[in-house]
Amino acid sequence: MNPPPSRGRAPSRFVRGRGRGGGAYRPYFYFRRNGRVIPARGNRPPNQEESGAGGTAAADPPANRQPRGWGRTSSKRGRDTHMDCSFLRPENYAAPEDGLQVQSIAVDNPRGYPGWRLYFLRENYEEGNELASRIMAVQAHYQRNPHNYDFLMIRDRGFFVLTALAILSDAQLLEVWPGLVEDLREHPLRTMATLSLAMHTVVVNHLLDGNDSSSIEVSTPDKYVPAGGRLRKIYVRPEGFLPVVTIEGISHSRVDTLLSIRGTVSSVGEPSYSLTWQAFRCSRCHMEMAMRQRGTFQPRPYQCKRSECVAREEFLPLRSSPYTRLSIRQIIRLEETSLTAIHDFESSLPGEMDVELRHDLVDAVRVGQEIIVTGVLKLQELGEDEASNSKQMQAYLKAVSIRDASSLKREFSERDLEAIAMINGEQNSFKLLVQSIAPEVYGHELPKAACLLSLLGGPSINVLLVGDPGIGKTKILQSCAQITERGAHVSGKRGAQQLGVTFAGKNKRVLQAGALMAASGGGHCTLDDVDRLASKQAILLQCLQSGEVNVPLPGAFASFPAKPSVIACANPQRGQYDEGRYLLQNINISPALLREFHLVYVLLDKPSERDMSLTAHVRALHAGAKKRAKIAARYAMKPKMSDSMCEATFRFPEASRDESLKTEDDNDSVMQQDYDLDKRLELLAEEGDLDLLPPILIKKFLAYARQEVNPLLNEEAGNAILRFFQELQGSSGQDEGDSSQIGAGCANVPSDILEVPIFTL
Repeated sequence: MNPPPSRGRAPSRFVRGRGRGGGAYRPYFYFRRNGRVIPARGNRPPNQEESGAGGTAAADPPANRQPRGWGRTSSKRGRDTHMDCSFLRPENYAAPEDGLQVQSIAVDNPRGYPGWRLYFLRENYEEGNELASRIMAVQAHYQRNPHNYDFLMIRDRGFFVLTALAILSDAQLLEVWPGLVEDLREHPLRTMATLSLAMHTVVVNHLLDGNDSSSIEVSTPDKYVPAGGRLRKIYVRPEGFLPVVTIEGISHSRVDTLLSIRGTVSSVGEPSYSLTWQAFRCSRCHMEMAMRQRGTFQPRPYQCKRSECVAREEFLPLRSSPYTRLSIRQIIRLEETSLTAIHDFESSLPGEMDVELRHDLVDAVRVGQEIIVTGVLKLQELGEDEASNSKQMQAYLKAVSIRDASSLKREFSERDLEAIAMINGEQNSFKLLVQSIAPEVYGHELPKAACLLSLLGGPSINVLLVGDPGIGKTKILQSCAQITERGAHVSGKRGAQQLGVTFAGKNKRVLQAGALMAASGGGHCTLDDVDRLASKQAILLQCLQSGEVNVPLPGAFASFPAKPSVIACANPQRGQYDEGRYLLQNINISPALLREFHLVYVLLDKPSERDMSLTAHVRALHAGAKKRAKIAARYAMKPKMSDSMCEATFRFPEASRDESLKTEDDNDSVMQQDYDLDKRLELLAEEGDLDLLPPILIKKFLAYARQEVNPLLNEEAGNAILRFFQELQGSSGQDEGDSSQIGAGCANVPSDILEVPIFTL
């Protein structure tokens, strides 16, 4: 440190530790408190001992009291300097959220449980109590089922999966601990610590028995293998103990309890690393202890944990100790995918919740993946609300296990199965489902049927609706977004940035899944005004062709799998569709993107006799004439055969089967067949008002059908589709040398769509 100023020099700007001006001098180690700069050793002599538990120094006599600022006696500076941080102790400042947690522990493990202090920081081991008996019962369960638990793999990985089936099938364990599942739900942290400690003890005993001799590596002159240390903490990953709940049904009364939610990963944050615990060893009595670490400041012990030891300094940090833990933390955001909630992505959005991942769960998921997260509900403080002068709290989930939901089936209640059987038992269930989609839109049964088949069928069935504004295309898309099991909705220019994978956050470190990623894996992405995507059409084209979304990074290139089905609509460039122009001249879509749509429909607003029916429909809709109360009375109906999608629907006339009977005049063209199907799906006046299905019931019906029904095409059906495609090509009036254009997404679009004016129905 600089010596005090001499009498001949000008007075220094530094007076008693306070800087008066920009050139103030400060010591090497200092702290700011109440506007003052306090040096490293504070105001006490270097050799003065602290008091016992309180840690406050005795009052100095006036003769020995040092002035504020740097000390009069010189002291060494650097890493070996022991700083006096007594004013930073928890009793002297406002405690954080986890202020009630243990700040330091003494590693005094019992003989039978070498990892006790890794799991129970406060509680001491007492032989014969309830906790000890439960630990022994869980140990016996692990030892009785060695085929379910690989102890060597658990040692290397640091975690193990605990299934509910293995626990509930063990009668001996449930006899000692009958409320295991209930304790796991209501007191998850203590219960999981008990399960992990039992596994930790079993693994240690397994290693002591010499069962891992084959996996031990010995140092050689060419390769150095460090000696194996003590076993680190083992984490349990429970699966199948709790049913999946909705985010809307979670209340603050569930805080610190275990629950499971299902959803799609919408964003993934950057992992962060921090030292949470640091182990030390006393240089005098060799007592091992650990202190909790927070932030950039790393506190050190100011006295030994052993009561007989009087050491106050010289504590050796232990980097290889299992009590020195480097914590890895990552935040992801989960977007709920539930069958019991309806969202149109305009007025209401799916529920979202932040999930905290730690340890081996970090980087275990990717954006757009559908997962089931089991975790402990926690609250975090966001700040104070200026209006209500109260603290704002946000709920988040501290994950303990993650499962991939793509291979897990959804569960349906008895009431859901009865409603599904009722729909299947309708005389014309397909017509009922078509009429229930966007009932506000009158007519257009054939485009609605195409959207329904896309929602009901397999992946990569793309539908494009082109037509005049105000005809109801957006309503059809919103209805499809409501009833899809997993999907996303993008609206024109406003949502163009939400189409592909993007980076968000202050430092652009948060990876967000776009609509294409969120709808991948059997989902549907509805695109309103796809012609207004402008440059984003290239991202959509690449996704439909290759099934991937690419993200260019500095010095790297990443690709994510994305195979959604797309239901889109587009408006004409001139405001109204011109039938005298080609389709590509009416809409702003590239030819390559148009080829990726399997079904293209042009909806025109033409004056006709149906306008009177449309007027009556709108008046009845706003007057509340269409009631859905009768649907509950039909739950008791027995399922019967449905003739809505039977062979007669797609049966070709006998004249089409016998080529010799075909003539140019009576040839049943594709347009005529589509017209007949449109007539069969049309709601006639003599049929009265249909008892339309609510969107929530359609959503469950489609989810059940996609999950449980797997139809296969026989040879006759394949030949019928082949004849239909051949007739579709022949009806386009192409030359013999012309061929249909086939896109990379296996979409067979006749070339007349691109070369001649499109025909409308």
